[in-house]
Amino acid sequence: MNDSAASRLTPSRVVAIAVLASVPAKMLSQRLADPDLWWHIRTGRLILATDAIPHADPYSYSVPGKAWVVQEWGSEVILHALRDLFGLWGIFFWSAVMLTAVYVLVARLIHRRMGEGMGTWALFGLVAYAGGANWTERPNLFSFLLFVVLLGLLDRHDRSIWWFVPMAAVWANLHGMVILGVGTVAVVCVAEALKAATRWEGADRDWAKRLGLVALASSVATFANPRGPELIAHAFRLVRDVSQLVTEWASPDFHEITTILWMVLLLITVAALAMHPTRPDPTDLALALSFTVLGLQAARNLAVSAIVLGMVAARYLPGALDAMRPERPPRPASQASPLVGAVALVVTLGALVMVVAADFPRSDRPQDIVDAEEYPFDSLEALNRPGVRVFAYDFWAGYLIDTAWPDVRVYHDTRVDMYGREQTLRYARTIAGLPGWEESLEQSCTTHVLIRPTSDPLSELLRRSDDWRVEREEEMAVTFVRNAPASGCERFPLPRS
Repeated sequence: MNDSAASRLTPSRVVAIAVLASVPAKMLSQRLADPDLWWHIRTGRLILATDAIPHADPYSYSVPGKAWVVQEWGSEVILHALRDLFGLWGIFFWSAVMLTAVYVLVARLIHRRMGEGMGTWALFGLVAYAGGANWTERPNLFSFLLFVVLLGLLDRHDRSIWWFVPMAAVWANLHGMVILGVGTVAVVCVAEALKAATRWEGADRDWAKRLGLVALASSVATFANPRGPELIAHAFRLVRDVSQLVTEWASPDFHEITTILWMVLLLITVAALAMHPTRPDPTDLALALSFTVLGLQAARNLAVSAIVLGMVAARYLPGALDAMRPERPPRPASQASPLVGAVALVVTLGALVMVVAADFPRSDRPQDIVDAEEYPFDSLEALNRPGVRVFAYDFWAGYLIDTAWPDVRVYHDTRVDMYGREQTLRYARTIAGLPGWEESLEQSCTTHVLIRPTSDPLSELLRRSDDWRVEREEEMAVTFVRNAPASGCERFPLPRS
């Protein structure tokens, strides 16, 4: 092995490759589990079949025809195309490729600021896995990628930032997180303008002006979507409406490992800023503060928050560590052993391959590639017949939308932004068996109920009711069918078993 090969296989490079390779390895060794995936795929299929984006909900019977803003239509078309061309394998590998691309770019940004060394890749690993809870097969993967591209443009500090304007137009048709991208440019713009106004050393008034123009132009560019400004207004309303209704929009749980890693990263960032021998740049402070607030506000923001905190830490951590170390004579550089590096790399990659091979799905059938502990596939498939109006556990309802619509209509699924607060609370009260559950099922002309047999209190109430009987039961789910149409529901005859 020649000298150039030896330099490429230094211990820090082996660690870098191992950490980067662990990202796709993790994705390829876990199952598809996100309940939103199914209705995203079905909506993409519906858009292509009708050459139109839905403006009203077609899937549920509890709020028929309710206005629905399909803000991720571009992503949904792509997801459907992947599944149509490659089956669920397409979704499976797409998520792994997207996240690998995201963290390759993140690694490049951190390396550019921090340089070569073990510390660089230890920080990068912390950044990556602090956002691990957000690694799901959803349209937000497009946002992660575009967000990191934006950070790269900001880091260049030149005219290439204008590329964000057309990028914002594309982003607005893929995912609502485009408002975070525009907001990031605005935060940096304000910080740079304040630096110029206070004559901060190194302030660049032209850069601040350029950022202001880009923030304005990109805001207008987000209107280049089928719903225009309404889609952007909906993205802001969604944050307000679902923050108290959806777990991922709640504050992170500090008992979970990913949140603990995020807190460690936050402490390292704060320490690096505080202990650096020079004053922190106001732009870095503004970004760190803004994304710390976002991370504390909602668990779904941990990945992007960790990326920004990691970039800030990468700029100040080397100087902070140097300031802490006592002065010592420099050590002579040691020559890396090509053989040791090669062996370490082979062992590391081999271990990752073994992890993936042990858990890799046997096929792309839902029963194999989807988390089988989350879905009662037999009970879901048994409902696939015309005329079913099913009150289902919302995590399962999306699967019914994808596989059984339009024959099967659902009472409620995970589209909380469409259903709204009132209907979401009605669903929650019904599945909890609280007063009013009978009226909710009767007034909506529900024909079937598919819920968990023990953890959903409604199950025990239906077992005792004379109006319902158990049609099917398994360990994970129980299906109830109404004995006769509810009063006023004669136009919805019970489907045949």
